[in-house]
This record gives sequence, structure tokens and C-alpha cells, in this order.
Amino acid sequence: MVASELSQAARAEKADPQPLQLAAQQINDGHEPAPPLVNRVGQSKSPYVRSHADGRVAWQLLNDESIERARKENKLIFLHIGFKACHYSRLTSTESFTHRECASILNESFIPVIIDREERPELDTIYMNYVQAVSGSGGWPLNLFLTPDLEPVFGGTYYPAPGSNNGGSDDEERLDFLAILRKLQKVWKEQEPRCRQEAKEVVVKLHDFAAEGTLGTATVQPGVAGSQTAAIGRSETGLELPESGRAAAAVSSELDLDQLEEAYTHIAGTFDPVYGGFGLAPKFPTPPKLSFLLRLPRYLSPAQDVVGETECAHATEMALFTLRKMRDSSLRDHVGGSGFARYSVTADWSVPRFEKLVAQNALLLGLYLDAWLIAGSGEKDEEFYDVVVELVDYLTSSPINLAEGGFVSSEAADSYYRRGDRHMREGAYNLWTRREFDTVIGDDHEAALAASYWNVLEHGNVEPDQDPNDEFMNENILRVVKDIPEIGRQAGITTDEVKRVVTSAKQKLKAHREKERPRPEADTKIVVGRNGLVISSLTRAALALSTVDASKSQAAIEAASKAAAFIRSNLWDQSNKTLYRIYHEGVGETKALAEDYAYLIEGLIGLYEVTADEKWIEFADELQQAQIHIFYDSPTPESTTSRSSCGAFYTTPENAPHTILRLKDGMDTALPSTNAVSVSNLFRLGTMLNNDSYAATARESINAFEAEILQYPWLFPGLLSGVVTARLGGVTWVVVRGPDGAQDELTTKLLRKLSVEASGGLRNVVLLKSEEDVLAQRNPALKALVQTQRPGSYLLENGVFRPITPADVA
Repeated sequence: MVASELSQAARAEKADPQPLQLAAQQINDGHEPAPPLVNRVGQSKSPYVRSHADGRVAWQLLNDESIERARKENKLIFLHIGFKACHYSRLTSTESFTHRECASILNESFIPVIIDREERPELDTIYMNYVQAVSGSGGWPLNLFLTPDLEPVFGGTYYPAPGSNNGGSDDEERLDFLAILRKLQKVWKEQEPRCRQEAKEVVVKLHDFAAEGTLGTATVQPGVAGSQTAAIGRSETGLELPESGRAAAAVSSELDLDQLEEAYTHIAGTFDPVYGGFGLAPKFPTPPKLSFLLRLPRYLSPAQDVVGETECAHATEMALFTLRKMRDSSLRDHVGGSGFARYSVTADWSVPRFEKLVAQNALLLGLYLDAWLIAGSGEKDEEFYDVVVELVDYLTSSPINLAEGGFVSSEAADSYYRRGDRHMREGAYNLWTRREFDTVIGDDHEAALAASYWNVLEHGNVEPDQDPNDEFMNENILRVVKDIPEIGRQAGITTDEVKRVVTSAKQKLKAHREKERPRPEADTKIVVGRNGLVISSLTRAALALSTVDASKSQAAIEAASKAAAFIRSNLWDQSNKTLYRIYHEGVGETKALAEDYAYLIEGLIGLYEVTADEKWIEFADELQQAQIHIFYDSPTPESTTSRSSCGAFYTTPENAPHTILRLKDGMDTALPSTNAVSVSNLFRLGTMLNNDSYAATARESINAFEAEILQYPWLFPGLLSGVVTARLGGVTWVVVRGPDGAQDELTTKLLRKLSVEASGGLRNVVLLKSEEDVLAQRNPALKALVQTQRPGSYLLENGVFRPITPADVA
């Protein structure tokens, strides 16, 4: 294949480079000379894309104009996919895109196009699948060479700067970016038909690889209460939606609770008992996997019985152990409490990649919230409480929480070590030499104690084999290696004294850093789905903190409410029932993806649960109807082929622009899968709004992934929660408040208990004041309850509401 030959031939090309002028002449043979490209990316709403507006490369946006120019001039498209927080994205920009010859080749022989992976993650996924398939690895930035039909010819991740050899021998040396460009010029000129043919074959293979969610073999079986037809009705909003006659659609008989045990067994087999986490380096936090482990012992008893009591306890132990290791690791900002870095290069969490993704920190807040409530009794100063408070402060404060409402996307890995520096360094905001550390703390004795606590060493604490480019020479990345009681015993002082010293050191280091070092730059664009994840975690935190820190609870509610209001006002087109994905100095052109709807709906349900404001449930319902209308793959009766419609949500709308594949997202990765969150939303909204069609859509969505779940259940923990709900049903709690909205102590305890995550639609909370409430009007059972019962909390059990007891909230 052309792609496999490029790596071999490019080294020879470096020794006999094709002259730039000749290459430019060859590439245009037989075609009309075209005017020079002009940089167009100043029009973008992405700060990352716009940061390339004044460089040497004449970057284009991915649009019809740039694709048509590639076709007309018969040029390959060079597609660069990066994001602002990424160290290697910045490195590529400063090393290769500023290189005069690289820029000239890109401008004359290619159509250079740049996109932000956070704006178009579906394109990132498609082309990342390609790069991983041909190279065995992935990462960012993603650099691809595409035909004018957007089919991949060649691709990779970070390419070294022209002329660099990375310290290896000539044979082992990685190809630099200039060599790659020269070779692609020649290959396209000499082997264009072959390139096109092989690219088309690649797309066929990508179609097969992307069959997830289209292989489900179960036929949806309506019961006696359901319609025998696949009727289509219209919702109150005018959108075409499946009719409630599908209410009895059943989850495949092959999908059962046994998959929980299989998933647990596989995950436990990859657990690292020394450092926590799963697998080897690089090591990622994997919030969906940890969430699954924490949920297992909180499923209804039949599910726990299948997995086993000992196994459920071990699941909790694995999750808590991992969260402790991450809490103490270099991923955490131990000085300023500004969140967690994205992942660790090492298995022991000692050397991070320093970018901070706000969505990941929101998910970590949810995990540490669960850990705090599960490991103790949810009181102040218990284990994990400090991390919960740190993350709430981080997410509700500037620069993460924007003044107008909404949350930024990320903070950069690279920054200046001190004000006035000319060059950025990776992790500079978080690095300390021993000399600077001691000087800032001042007192030699206290500095020694703090250094012992955070592993601050004279010659730095990063092992040389983990620092091949000497980026961290003599530098220390703070991480806890000794607990406070151990330091006290070794120093012959009390635990309280060690705590005082560590607290004092932290305050001094923070003050020094804020004065001397610029904070890493934030990517200030609002991404709707990622904001939904933050809203969801903050609402849960607000419930949990309500009795221990009312001010932080209120801050969480206010930040979440303001973000939701901003999105509804600025990114939701009410007239067209369309949500947009990006906001930065105005609304971006990119329409929201299925994940944006799913994550935002989840956040809105949480916002309703903490505020009792029904406008959030009404907005969630409106978005849910739109998501189904735009993205849902309504099942074809008796689906028999991989291309038959079989339920679940596509990532993109039909005929999405500039997309060669339409994917379904069922596997959980660093983020929970779109379909898993959607299944949970559908079950919850279906119960609250008395909408049987929503529950049927949830079950059909689960069925769509039957083949994959049966083969690899551990990759689908989110959808497994949906299987549990489909098999066992959910639990519904109803709080009836008086006209003044007051609630009793038992209800407060209940809501706090329910802040522990139980995704998959396992639990629902309904808050009512009168029979005029929207939910009471739409759900006859709720209306009857509020008409006949006095204020208090009730549990739906065996079809009957009963008052809760102290045992329910124990």
C-alpha cells in the first residue's frame, strides 16, 4: 500500500529532496494556475484555529470552498486536527508550521485545512481510527493527507521538526515533517490513481470498522400492550417521533445481568494493585470505568447477586484505591487546587501531560463525590472531601466559569515559567526546583518537611528515562509520597504540626506562583456537551454539600443554572429546534452532535432535581425530542444486515457536511458514550413524563449494540447500566413540598443520599408542589399523589407510593 511505502521511501527522499520549484510546477501540470491561497481561519469561532491566522501557512477552513479548490487543482488536502491545550499541537505549530519551506510546500502543493478536534470530534474519531489502524498508535495532533473526496492516503500524529533527529541513529530516526511533505508531493504526482484507489478501499474498511451499533440481531418484540405496527406520530413540538405503541419493545433476551459479571472480571484482571488504575503506561483516569465499579454494589440486589458480594466489595476497593492514588499523584495541582491533568506518561502517575480538560475534571468531581459519600458518612474533613471542594471551587471560579455563563473547554499544558519569558514550557506552571521551593517556604525545617511530603528532590524527581528530551531536568512535579502521620513519626512531631506546615507551605507556594507565573491559557470556547457534563456534576455536588457547606452548594447551583440559561438563550434555535455546539464571541456554525444533546439533557435533569424548577425538565424534554428526530436510527422490522436500521443514536445528523462515515457511539472512553447517556436520559424522562415511547427508544438503543456488548461487555459499562434498568426497572422517589417549597429533614437526607450516582436510569427524583405542576399534569400517577398526600417524600414500590422511612435514607 502507498501508506506503508511512504515511511520507507521518505528517508531516501531526505537525501535527494525534490526541489520546491519543480514540485510546485509538477503538481500543477495540466491545470490552470490558481491564485495563491489566502489564510481564511480568522473567520473561525475556535480559538485554536484562529491562533493560526497570522502564520506562514495559508490555512483554510473545512468547507465546500476548500474542498472544491482541492478538486479543481487536483491537490491533496493536508488536514491538521489539534486542540489548544495540547502540548504537541503547539509544538507542531511552532516547529513545523513556522518553517519557511514546510509552509511553502503546504501552500503551493496542498490545500492546508485546520480543524479543532473539540469542534468536530466526529471527524477526529473517523481519522483517528484510520491512523491507529495503519500505525498502531494515535494521539494529537492528528495530521492527514486526504484526497479531494476526503479519503485518507496517509496520516500520523506528531511529526518532528525539520532537521531534528530525536537522538536516534539514522535508521531509527523518525521522519520529520519536511520529509513527509516532500514524499507526499512525489507520490501524488507519480501514483495518483493508486492513491485514489487505495484510499477508497480504506474507506470501505473504515465502514466495516465503524459498524458498531449496526450489528444488533435482536428483533424488537412488542407485547400485548404494544402496537404491532411501527407507527410514526408527531410530538407536541411538531417533530416526527416514534409512537408510544412501541412501549413494550423488549431488550434482547441475550442481554442480561450476566454481562455485569463478565465486565467486572475483565476490568479486575487489568487492575494495577500497586499504583491503581488499569493497564500500563500511559495511564488515564477512565471515569466511566471507575463509575461502573462504584455503581456495582449500589445496583438492585438481583444484579449484586449475579456479580457476587465479594466481587462488589472488591469493585469498590479498586475504585477507591485508584482515586486515592490519583488524589496523591502529580496529576493533581497540589498547590492551587486547579484540577487534574489529563493523563500520566508513567504507570505510577508521576509524570503528567499537563493539559487540563474541563469535562474530565467534571467527571472526576462526580467520582470523588461518590468516593466521599461511600467511604465515609459524607461529613466535612472526611476522606476525599478536600478534593470535592477543590473541584467545585475550580469549576465555579474564573477562568473556568465564564462571567456571562458557561464553562471553558480546557487549560493549556504549556505556559511561561515566569513573567517576561519568551518561550513556553510544558508544565511550567507546576514545576519547582528544590532551591526555589526552599526559598519560597523560607524556614529550612518546614521546607524539609514539605519536601518530604511532596517528594521534592535536589536534582528533581522525574526519572531520566521518563524525560528523554530533558524537559524536566532538576525540576520537581509535586506528588504525595508519604502520608502526614508517617512524616510526623519520622520527625518526632505531632500530626497537627505536620498539617500546619503543609498548609502553610501550600499557601506560600500558591502566593508565589500567582505573583510570578502566568497561569496557562484557557481555551475560552463553550462546547455545549462538555458544559452539560459540568452542569450534571455541579448539581450532584450541590445536593451532597447542601448540609455541610451551604455556600459552596449555592455556588454550584448558580454556576450550573447560569450555564444552562446561557446555552438556552444563545445556542438553542427555538424556531428550528436546533442546538449549536460552539460559542466563542458568537455562535459557531457547527450544529450540535448527539453527544451535545445527551450530556446537556443529563445536566438539565440534574438541575431540575436540585432546583425543582420545571423549566429545566421542559427544556430537557424538548431537546430529547429533537435528538430523536435528528439522530435516531429507527429500527427496521426484522433487521438482517449490518446496514439495516436497528436503533440507537448516530453521532451526526444525516448528510452531515464533510463526513465520510456516520458513526454510532456505544463504547465508553474517556467520556461516557453518547448512547449510554441517552439511554439513561430516556428511561428517566420516560418515567417522569409518563412517556412510554422514550423507554422503548432506550431499549431499542441497547439492542442496537447487542453483538458488541455480548462480545466485549467491559467496553460498554454505561450501556450495561441500561440493561440493568431494562431488566429490573428503576426506583422513583417523589418529594411533595408545601406551597413554600419547604422540606423536612428526612427529605433533605434522602436527596443527599441520591446524589451518589446511579446512572442508566436506575433512579428518578420528582419534586412537586401542586397538581398544577407540569409533571403532575403529564403524569396521572403523580397528579393523584399530590392531590391525596401531604408534603413529604414517597417511594414508588410495587406500583404504590409509600412514605419513606429512616431506613430508606440510612
